[in-house]
Amino acid sequence: MAGLFGKFFSILSGAPEHSVHESNDSSKRYMSSSDDPVDLSFVKRFTDGGGYFVYCGSKKEIINNLKGAASEFGESHFFLPETPLVSWFKESGLTIAKNNPLDANAMASTCHAAIAQTGGIMISDIQTSGLKFAQLPAIHLVFARVSQVVNSLSDGMAAINKFHRNQRPKAIITLKGKMDESVMQAKVDPNKGRQIYFFLVEDHLLPELK
Repeated sequence: MAGLFGKFFSILSGAPEHSVHESNDSSKRYMSSSDDPVDLSFVKRFTDGGGYFVYCGSKKEIINNLKGAASEFGESHFFLPETPLVSWFKESGLTIAKNNPLDANAMASTCHAAIAQTGGIMISDIQTSGLKFAQLPAIHLVFARVSQVVNSLSDGMAAINKFHRNQRPKAIITLKGKMDESVMQAKVDPNKGRQIYFFLVEDHLLPELK
């Protein structure tokens, strides 16, 4: 991708020190150390696999980064099946399709958890309105709260069990960057050819999210 936002994402994905951008008024959440916290471990693995990452500490940062992302990959129509995200996209001047993914070439959703050990993002039919992975647009923006970054897959499953006792997911998907080793080695993988953008936001910015 070209342009300032593209360079920003490229820096995140390729910097050998795994430096991560955040605004001046944000805490130094992602300082690298020999004993990385789970959020930094996730960022390293996710971006090493070709995923794009951005931290948003305020609503203004979310809006600005959405505008930048849409401009960079040239899509303004988004399939958006979840209500909590709608206001951000409207304020960004983007067009929303809520029912038919064929009306858009990009989409956005929340997730269940981001897994530090694998750099994978757990979503399910709960976030995709029951649609199969093959039916979803190839450009996918995923929003998560800081507290949703966990260490292991079992921690992610525990989060699902905690918040979805009455509505169990029927199909859980793991999103990864298209350059992730497991994706590249597999003959068939639904992540092949997909662009995954991960927006990590402070918990209070997504109060409805479980």
